[in-house]
Amino acid sequence: MQIVNLRTFIAISRTGAFHSAAERLNITQAAVSARIKALEEQLGQRVFERGRSGATLTDAGRQLLPHAESIIRTWDHATGMLGVPVSRTVQIHIGAQFSTWAQLVLDWAAWISDALPETELNLNFDFNTDMLKLVKDGRLDMAVTHAAAPAEGMRSVSLPDETMVLVARRPGTLGDGRLPAYVGLDWGPQVSGQIARIASHLPGSKLSIGNGILGLRYILEHDACGYVPLRTAHPLLRQKRLYRIKRAPKLHITGHVVYSEDNPNLPFLERAIEGFRGLRSKLVDPSL
Repeated sequence: MQIVNLRTFIAISRTGAFHSAAERLNITQAAVSARIKALEEQLGQRVFERGRSGATLTDAGRQLLPHAESIIRTWDHATGMLGVPVSRTVQIHIGAQFSTWAQLVLDWAAWISDALPETELNLNFDFNTDMLKLVKDGRLDMAVTHAAAPAEGMRSVSLPDETMVLVARRPGTLGDGRLPAYVGLDWGPQVSGQIARIASHLPGSKLSIGNGILGLRYILEHDACGYVPLRTAHPLLRQKRLYRIKRAPKLHITGHVVYSEDNPNLPFLERAIEGFRGLRSKLVDPSL
Protein backbone atom coordinates (compact mmCIF):
# COMPACT_ATOMS: atom_id res chain seq x y z
CA MET A 1 0.00 0.00 0.00
CA GLN A 2 1.57 3.26 -1.12
CA ILE A 3 1.88 6.14 1.33
CA VAL A 4 0.87 8.60 -1.39
CA ASN A 5 -2.46 6.80 -1.82
CA LEU A 6 -3.17 7.07 1.89
CA ARG A 7 -2.30 10.78 1.86
CA THR A 8 -4.72 11.26 -1.02
CA PHE A 9 -7.42 9.27 0.80
CA ILE A 10 -7.01 11.48 3.89
CA ALA A 11 -7.08 14.68 1.81
CA ILE A 12 -10.40 13.70 0.22
CA SER A 13 -11.87 12.76 3.60
CA ARG A 14 -10.94 16.25 4.88
CA THR A 15 -12.08 18.28 1.87
CA GLY A 16 -15.09 16.19 0.89
CA ALA A 17 -14.32 16.27 -2.83
CA PHE A 18 -11.83 14.81 -5.31
CA HIS A 19 -11.25 18.17 -7.02
CA SER A 20 -10.60 19.94 -3.71
CA ALA A 21 -8.10 17.26 -2.71
CA ALA A 22 -6.39 17.67 -6.09
CA GLU A 23 -6.00 21.41 -5.46
CA ARG A 24 -4.65 20.80 -1.96
CA LEU A 25 -2.15 18.19 -3.15
CA ASN A 26 -1.26 20.19 -6.29
CA ILE A 27 -1.99 17.28 -8.63
CA THR A 28 -4.63 16.61 -11.27
CA GLN A 29 -8.05 15.23 -10.42
CA ALA A 30 -7.27 12.28 -12.67
CA ALA A 31 -4.26 11.47 -10.50
CA VAL A 32 -6.45 11.62 -7.40
CA SER A 33 -8.96 9.24 -8.96
CA ALA A 34 -6.18 6.85 -10.02
CA ARG A 35 -4.72 6.74 -6.50
CA ILE A 36 -8.10 6.02 -4.89
CA LYS A 37 -8.85 3.37 -7.51
CA ALA A 38 -5.55 1.67 -6.69
CA LEU A 39 -6.30 1.86 -2.97
CA GLU A 40 -9.79 0.42 -3.39
CA GLU A 41 -8.51 -2.39 -5.61
CA GLN A 42 -5.93 -3.32 -3.00
CA LEU A 43 -8.52 -3.26 -0.21
CA GLY A 44 -11.19 -4.94 -2.30
CA GLN A 45 -13.71 -2.36 -1.03
CA ARG A 46 -14.89 1.11 -1.93
CA VAL A 47 -13.78 3.81 0.50
CA PHE A 48 -15.85 6.68 -0.95
CA GLU A 49 -19.35 7.15 -2.28
CA ARG A 50 -19.18 9.64 -5.17
CA GLY A 51 -22.05 12.01 -5.88
CA ARG A 52 -22.87 15.46 -7.18
CA SER A 53 -22.40 16.89 -3.69
CA GLY A 54 -18.89 15.42 -3.36
CA ALA A 55 -17.34 12.32 -1.82
CA THR A 56 -18.43 10.75 1.45
CA LEU A 57 -16.73 7.93 3.32
CA THR A 58 -18.23 4.47 3.14
CA ASP A 59 -18.31 2.27 6.23
CA ALA A 60 -15.01 0.78 5.09
CA GLY A 61 -13.59 4.27 4.56
CA ARG A 62 -14.59 5.38 8.05
CA GLN A 63 -12.90 2.32 9.53
CA LEU A 64 -9.78 2.93 7.47
CA LEU A 65 -9.40 6.65 8.25
CA PRO A 66 -7.93 6.49 11.81
CA HIS A 67 -5.52 3.75 10.75
CA ALA A 68 -4.46 5.71 7.66
CA GLU A 69 -3.78 8.78 9.80
CA SER A 70 -1.77 6.68 12.25
CA ILE A 71 0.28 5.14 9.43
CA ILE A 72 1.04 8.57 7.95
CA ARG A 73 2.08 9.98 11.33
CA THR A 74 4.37 7.01 11.93
CA TRP A 75 5.86 7.25 8.44
CA ASP A 76 6.50 10.99 8.76
CA HIS A 77 8.07 10.46 12.17
CA ALA A 78 10.36 7.74 10.80
CA THR A 79 11.48 9.79 7.79
CA GLY A 80 12.11 12.74 10.07
CA MET A 81 14.27 10.63 12.39
CA LEU A 82 16.27 9.39 9.39
CA GLY A 83 16.81 12.91 8.13
CA VAL A 84 14.86 12.37 4.93
CA PRO A 85 13.84 15.79 3.59
CA VAL A 86 10.06 15.86 3.32
CA SER A 87 7.92 18.79 2.25
CA ARG A 88 4.59 18.19 3.92
CA THR A 89 1.69 19.59 5.82
CA VAL A 90 1.51 18.47 9.45
CA GLN A 91 -1.99 17.41 10.41
CA ILE A 92 -2.96 18.06 14.03
CA HIS A 93 -6.25 16.83 15.49
CA ILE A 94 -7.46 18.62 18.63
CA GLY A 95 -10.46 17.69 20.77
CA ALA A 96 -12.28 19.61 23.51
CA GLN A 97 -14.85 17.78 25.58
CA PHE A 98 -16.81 20.59 27.17
CA SER A 99 -18.09 23.88 25.84
CA THR A 100 -16.10 25.59 28.59
CA TRP A 101 -13.10 25.60 26.29
CA ALA A 102 -14.78 25.85 22.89
CA GLN A 103 -14.05 29.55 22.26
CA LEU A 104 -10.56 29.25 23.72
CA VAL A 105 -9.75 26.36 21.38
CA LEU A 106 -11.06 28.34 18.41
CA ASP A 107 -8.76 31.22 19.38
CA TRP A 108 -5.94 28.70 19.73
CA ALA A 109 -6.66 27.37 16.24
CA ALA A 110 -6.28 30.89 14.84
CA TRP A 111 -2.97 31.27 16.69
CA ILE A 112 -1.67 27.95 15.34
CA SER A 113 -2.64 28.91 11.78
CA ASP A 114 -0.55 32.08 12.10
CA ALA A 115 2.39 30.75 14.11
CA LEU A 116 2.64 27.27 12.57
CA PRO A 117 1.54 27.71 8.95
CA GLU A 118 2.71 24.21 8.02
CA THR A 119 -0.04 22.67 10.15
CA GLU A 120 -3.50 21.60 9.07
CA LEU A 121 -6.00 21.53 11.93
CA ASN A 122 -9.03 19.40 12.63
CA LEU A 123 -11.13 20.33 15.69
CA ASN A 124 -13.51 17.94 17.45
CA PHE A 125 -16.12 19.25 19.91
CA ASP A 126 -18.09 16.05 20.48
CA PHE A 127 -19.08 16.52 24.14
CA ASN A 128 -20.06 12.86 24.60
CA THR A 129 -16.73 11.47 23.41
CA ASP A 130 -13.97 10.19 25.72
CA MET A 131 -11.22 12.49 24.47
CA LEU A 132 -8.50 10.82 26.52
CA LYS A 133 -9.24 7.49 24.85
CA LEU A 134 -9.03 9.12 21.43
CA VAL A 135 -5.61 10.54 22.33
CA LYS A 136 -4.45 7.16 23.62
CA ASP A 137 -5.69 5.45 20.44
CA GLY A 138 -3.93 8.00 18.24
CA ARG A 139 -7.13 9.45 16.75
CA LEU A 140 -6.49 12.80 18.43
CA ASP A 141 -3.13 14.49 18.86
CA MET A 142 -4.25 16.62 21.80
CA ALA A 143 -7.32 17.06 23.97
CA VAL A 144 -8.36 19.96 26.19
CA THR A 145 -10.14 18.36 29.11
CA HIS A 146 -10.86 18.60 32.82
CA ALA A 147 -9.02 15.31 33.43
CA ALA A 148 -5.26 15.00 33.76
CA ALA A 149 -3.57 12.18 31.84
CA PRO A 150 -4.20 8.94 33.76
CA ALA A 151 -2.49 6.55 31.35
CA GLU A 152 1.17 5.63 31.04
CA GLY A 153 2.84 7.30 28.09
CA MET A 154 0.58 10.36 28.16
CA ARG A 155 1.55 13.87 29.21
CA SER A 156 -0.63 16.56 30.76
CA VAL A 157 -0.02 20.31 30.79
CA SER A 158 -2.13 22.24 33.30
CA LEU A 159 -3.90 25.42 32.24
CA PRO A 160 -4.76 28.42 34.42
CA ASP A 161 -8.14 27.90 36.07
CA GLU A 162 -11.29 29.02 34.33
CA THR A 163 -13.42 31.15 36.65
CA MET A 164 -17.19 30.68 36.58
CA VAL A 165 -19.55 33.46 37.69
CA LEU A 166 -23.29 33.62 38.29
CA VAL A 167 -24.92 36.05 35.84
CA ALA A 168 -28.33 37.30 34.73
CA ARG A 169 -29.52 39.96 32.31
CA ARG A 170 -30.53 42.22 35.22
CA PRO A 171 -28.75 43.07 38.50
CA GLY A 172 -29.42 40.95 41.53
CA THR A 173 -28.06 39.63 44.83
CA LEU A 174 -27.87 36.02 45.91
CA GLY A 175 -30.51 35.43 48.59
CA ASP A 176 -32.78 38.12 47.22
CA GLY A 177 -36.25 36.70 46.61
CA ARG A 178 -36.48 38.70 43.40
CA LEU A 179 -33.59 36.86 41.78
CA PRO A 180 -34.62 35.14 38.51
CA ALA A 181 -34.89 31.36 38.27
CA TYR A 182 -31.63 29.44 38.18
CA VAL A 183 -30.84 27.44 35.04
CA GLY A 184 -28.50 24.48 35.32
CA LEU A 185 -25.90 24.58 32.54
CA ASP A 186 -23.63 21.64 31.79
CA TRP A 187 -20.00 22.76 32.02
CA GLY A 188 -18.72 19.36 33.10
CA PRO A 189 -18.36 17.42 36.36
CA GLN A 190 -16.04 19.87 38.13
CA VAL A 191 -18.65 22.64 37.98
CA SER A 192 -21.52 20.27 38.74
CA GLY A 193 -19.80 19.16 41.93
CA GLN A 194 -19.21 22.72 43.12
CA ILE A 195 -22.77 23.78 42.31
CA ALA A 196 -24.12 20.81 44.26
CA ARG A 197 -22.37 22.17 47.37
CA ILE A 198 -24.07 25.57 47.08
CA ALA A 199 -27.38 24.42 45.59
CA SER A 200 -29.36 25.36 48.70
CA HIS A 201 -28.37 29.02 48.22
CA LEU A 202 -29.46 29.20 44.57
CA PRO A 203 -32.96 30.04 43.34
CA GLY A 204 -35.21 27.14 42.43
CA SER A 205 -34.42 25.51 39.11
CA LYS A 206 -36.83 23.81 36.73
CA LEU A 207 -34.62 23.83 33.65
CA SER A 208 -31.30 22.23 32.76
CA ILE A 209 -29.51 22.79 29.45
CA GLY A 210 -26.90 20.26 28.38
CA ASN A 211 -24.82 22.72 26.35
CA GLY A 212 -23.32 25.70 28.19
CA ILE A 213 -23.14 27.99 25.14
CA LEU A 214 -26.81 27.42 24.32
CA GLY A 215 -27.57 27.98 28.00
CA LEU A 216 -25.84 31.35 27.90
CA ARG A 217 -28.03 32.30 24.95
CA TYR A 218 -31.09 31.31 26.96
CA ILE A 219 -30.02 33.57 29.85
CA LEU A 220 -29.55 36.49 27.44
CA GLU A 221 -33.07 36.03 26.07
CA HIS A 222 -35.03 35.15 29.23
CA ASP A 223 -35.32 36.17 32.87
CA ALA A 224 -32.91 33.58 34.26
CA CYS A 225 -29.52 33.24 35.91
CA GLY A 226 -26.76 30.68 35.58
CA TYR A 227 -23.04 30.05 35.92
CA VAL A 228 -20.90 30.82 32.86
CA PRO A 229 -17.15 31.23 32.30
CA LEU A 230 -15.99 34.72 33.22
CA ARG A 231 -13.91 34.85 30.05
CA THR A 232 -17.04 34.25 27.97
CA ALA A 233 -19.20 36.63 29.99
CA HIS A 234 -16.65 39.46 30.14
CA PRO A 235 -17.67 41.35 26.95
CA LEU A 236 -21.36 40.95 27.81
CA LEU A 237 -20.74 42.32 31.31
CA ARG A 238 -18.95 45.35 29.86
CA GLN A 239 -21.85 45.95 27.47
CA LYS A 240 -24.29 45.59 30.41
CA ARG A 241 -26.10 42.82 28.59
CA LEU A 242 -25.28 40.65 31.61
CA TYR A 243 -24.75 41.42 35.31
CA ARG A 244 -22.79 39.57 37.96
CA ILE A 245 -25.05 38.37 40.76
CA LYS A 246 -23.70 39.90 43.96
CA ARG A 247 -22.57 37.62 46.82
CA ALA A 248 -22.55 34.60 44.53
CA PRO A 249 -19.38 32.50 44.99
CA LYS A 250 -17.02 32.11 42.07
CA LEU A 251 -16.42 28.57 40.86
CA HIS A 252 -13.28 27.23 39.18
CA ILE A 253 -12.40 24.65 36.54
CA THR A 254 -8.91 23.25 36.15
CA GLY A 255 -8.11 22.36 32.55
CA HIS A 256 -5.38 20.27 30.98
CA VAL A 257 -3.95 19.72 27.53
CA VAL A 258 -3.30 16.00 27.20
CA TYR A 259 -1.17 14.34 24.52
CA SER A 260 0.87 11.19 23.90
CA GLU A 261 4.62 11.06 24.49
CA ASP A 262 5.20 9.04 21.32
CA ASN A 263 3.25 11.30 18.97
CA PRO A 264 5.32 11.63 15.77
CA ASN A 265 4.54 15.35 15.61
CA LEU A 266 5.64 15.99 19.21
CA PRO A 267 7.74 19.12 18.43
CA PHE A 268 4.73 20.77 16.77
CA LEU A 269 2.46 19.82 19.66
CA GLU A 270 4.82 21.28 22.25
CA ARG A 271 5.13 24.54 20.29
CA ALA A 272 1.36 24.70 19.97
CA ILE A 273 0.85 24.06 23.69
CA GLU A 274 3.27 26.82 24.64
CA GLY A 275 1.25 29.12 22.40
CA PHE A 276 -1.95 27.95 24.08
CA ARG A 277 -0.62 28.68 27.56
CA GLY A 278 0.55 32.10 26.43
CA LEU A 279 -2.82 32.83 24.85
CA ARG A 280 -4.70 31.71 27.94
CA SER A 281 -2.54 33.80 30.28
CA LYS A 282 -3.43 36.98 28.37
CA LEU A 283 -7.17 36.50 28.74
CA VAL A 284 -9.49 38.26 31.12
CA ASP A 285 -8.38 38.57 34.77
CA PRO A 286 -10.47 36.16 36.90
CA SER A 287 -10.47 38.72 39.72
CA LEU A 288 -12.88 40.98 37.75
